[in-house]
Order: sequence, then structure tokens, then C-alpha cells
Amino acid sequence: MRLRDVHGRDRSLCVFYGLFGLAGTAVMGALAVAFVRENMDAGPYGVVRNFVHDALTNTASQFVYADLVLIWAALAIFMIAESRRLGIRHVWAYIVGAPALALCASFSVFMYVRQLKIAAAGDGPGGRRDIRNIREDSSFDGAMDRKGRRPDTVPLPRAGRRQA
Repeated sequence: MRLRDVHGRDRSLCVFYGLFGLAGTAVMGALAVAFVRENMDAGPYGVVRNFVHDALTNTASQFVYADLVLIWAALAIFMIAESRRLGIRHVWAYIVGAPALALCASFSVFMYVRQLKIAAAGDGPGGRRDIRNIREDSSFDGAMDRKGRRPDTVPLPRAGRRQA
């Protein structure tokens, strides 16, 4: 599904995530270029060494760096769970993209793709959708009973009723 096929609230969210991802890429890319320019004389290894040193120099920078690492780990778990639920491929690229450029850029792109998947699972433009049915619309080939129902939809026997 493409953005032109998405309407209503889903389109607004996709536009927001897309613009936020572009802005995050531009801002963080500019900051990365500025840092590399300042440390260019140290060579590629020296740039990384200087970045880690600067990130861990004082308590304030340690706080920000630790916070980013911990939120990145939590968001990685969220992205893996959502990618499995919605059938989003290549989730590793979004997770690796966070330290490679910026968490705000990679997570925004993931949310954009996620919203496209949610919109694709909807019942029409701007229609209401049941998130529980997304898995059935994707390529999930889970276990089914003899009548083609998922195990969580199989009715349980009533109490006092004999089973054959």
C-alpha cells in the first residue's frame, strides 16, 4: 500500500511520521556532519572514540546517553513485536538504523510503515477496523481446527454436556 491509497486519520499519521522522520534525519545528519568535521583530524576510528568519550564525559551526557540506549532497547522490543503482529519485513534495519543515524529518524520510519500496514488491514478508506483481524489479513499461517477456525475462536464445551 502507498500513501496515495491511504485516507483519513491513517493518512494524517503517515504524513506526520514521514515528516518527522525527514526532519529527524536532517537535524541529526547535520549534527553528525558537524561532529565529524570537528574531529576529522582524528581519523574514522578517532571520530568514534571521540564521540563515545564526549557522550560519557560528565553525568549529564551519561544520563542522556543511557536514556537513549535504554529507550532504544525498549523500542526494539516493541518494533519486533509489532513487525511480527503486522507482517512488517526487515525490522532489523529499523533497529540498526537507530544508532547508525538517529532513533528519531529510524523509529519514525518504522511508525510510518506500521501505519501503512494498519491502513491496509482496514475495511476501506477511513473505515473502522478491528486490529485483531490484521494477523488474518497478513501471511500468518497459524494453527486451525478442522473447520478452519483459529484455536482462540473454537467454542468450549458447555458444562454438564457430554462429549463424544
